[in-house]
Amino acid sequence: NGFKKQMTLTHEEFIRRFALHILPKRFVKIRHYGFLSSTWKRQKLKLLQEKLKVKVLEKAEKKPFLPKCPCCKTGNLHRIAVFDQRGPPAWYLGGSQSSIPCKK
Repeated sequence: NGFKKQMTLTHEEFIRRFALHILPKRFVKIRHYGFLSSTWKRQKLKLLQEKLKVKVLEKAEKKPFLPKCPCCKTGNLHRIAVFDQRGPPAWYLGGSQSSIPCKK
């Protein structure tokens, strides 16, 4: 009925009650439910927005980022390989030494 009461518990009883809130392994706590659940949003959010007459902001299209050559600032660079934090392997660096330098 919404009444608050103060209780004195033994250590064992407190730990038992507290442990009831711990989820077993492989269980996932549900954070969003109702109209916040992802399945509900996908299905009915647009309908709800229409009924509430909410103006939906459309996302602007992102222009692709095409970096320019760091030397001459012309042309577009295209990614041909991505390396991890350790950088390119030694065999990869061997062939790049013979590349033609940028003309300014």
